[in-house]
Order: sequence, then C-alpha cells, then structure tokens
Amino acid sequence: MDEDAGLCQVLAVLILDGDGGRLAVKYSQLSKKELFPTHKEQLAFEKRVISKLPKPTATRSEVDVAIIDDYTVLFQACNDVFVCAVAPATENELLLLQLVEGVFSSISASAQGSSFLSTGLSKQMVLDNLSDVLFVLDEVIDDGIIMETEEEKITARIRMIDEMEVTSTAQAEQMFQKATQSAKQKLLGSLIGSRG
Repeated sequence: MDEDAGLCQVLAVLILDGDGGRLAVKYSQLSKKELFPTHKEQLAFEKRVISKLPKPTATRSEVDVAIIDDYTVLFQACNDVFVCAVAPATENELLLLQLVEGVFSSISASAQGSSFLSTGLSKQMVLDNLSDVLFVLDEVIDDGIIMETEEEKITARIRMIDEMEVTSTAQAEQMFQKATQSAKQKLLGSLIGSRG
C-alpha cells in the first residue's frame, strides 16, 4: 500500500502571469517524472491552464476551481497574477483551497513590505520578491505533500521569526479587538440608553 495514501498529493503549485508566463512554479517529483517530464510539456500545460481561467481583475478574487486535462486546478487571481494548485481530481478540494489562500496571502504579505502604495499582488511585485516567493513554495509543499497552509506561520518562517511568538501575538491582537468592540458596544448602549 502507498505510504502517502492519506496525504493530499499536489502535483504542482503555479504562479503565472496573465499571459501564462511562468513567474514561479514547483512541480512534485511524480509529476516531473510521469506527467510533465520535459520543460516543454510543463510550459504547454501552464498555457492550457491560463487559457481556461477567467481574466484577472484589479481586485483579489475568491479561490475558484477548474477541471483542466482531468486535473483539479484551484486558483486565485489579482491584477496580472494567478496562484494555482494542481492536483488529481480525487484530492480534497478544501485542503487545496487552504493551500491556495495561504500561498496567495503569504506572497502578498511578503511583497507588501516593498511597496507602500500597493494595489494588490502584481507580476512586478512577484518578480521583485522572487526569493521570498520561492521560499513560500518551499515552505508549503515538499514533493507534493502539503506541509503548511496558515499564512501567519508561512510568513513567520520566511521572516525567520518564532512561530509561537507570531501565534501569541495574533491571539493577543484578537483579544484586544474583541475587548475594543465590547467597550464600543457598551459605550453606545449607555449613550443611547441615557437619551431614552
């Protein structure tokens, strides 16, 4: 029996521009050996993927799904960038959705630091931050097996920050937001209550 039978197997994670040009990709060993053994076949598949997907808009799209050449392709687009996860049709789409959202958010977060007036993820941002983008791909996938999907943890690894520190900071921020919201509601309630 296959030892990876219980794990979600991703054939490739593709970061492509609007014309199907390759910005950054990571194929699993299985897909490189059996499905897309040559560089030419990989590029042809990437062109087919882009040709089947809707044109991206200036705003970040929601994750969507397409079936291309009997593979499940989950993708998210913004401006002229597509982040796609390619898997066999039998794979868990919810896990692939988390993967695409995590990759997209992590790339966006790492690229945001370089541009103050950002309009979302763009081809130029990906190219300017290519080392971080490739690091994101290395952190989330190891030979087709999903290792991490949470943006905070991926971003912490890229920035080489302690993951526990990031998690506790995020929890503290959530608690602060809840307390602030509660205080607002109580204040508004007492103001409205005193008028009536």
